[in-house]
Amino acid sequence: MREPTDGDKLLDLFLLRTKEPEYAVDMPFYTTGSIVAAALMRVAILGFASIILSQWLDSTKVWWIAMVSLWAIGVLPAWLQYQRFHEKVEAIADGTLCGACKHFNATNQLCMILDEHVTNEHPPCEGEAWEPKS
Repeated sequence: MREPTDGDKLLDLFLLRTKEPEYAVDMPFYTTGSIVAAALMRVAILGFASIILSQWLDSTKVWWIAMVSLWAIGVLPAWLQYQRFHEKVEAIADGTLCGACKHFNATNQLCMILDEHVTNEHPPCEGEAWEPKS
């Protein structure tokens, strides 16, 4: 496993990737909270940049630039990341014992009893605390 570079860390800070990096192996890279938080940060930065840009350009141009950039940089990556996250959660729910347990929280891929993220390779309780969904 390689260490992330400074460029990788910057991309990860704003979650500008649409798929998980190869060094994210021990826990889920995307969760619902991280996707929403990164999207809000991107939208706030773009809004601030649009306000600054409006001082030099015509308001019609700024409006179009702001709307296109909000979609392309703010919302679209979050939507793609959430789609990948949802596919991964479905795979865990269908392919592991944790998916049929009442303690599995699919919104953040978490075992509610042990407060650990569930992966395909690692069920947190090893099946000892498993209870069927009612």
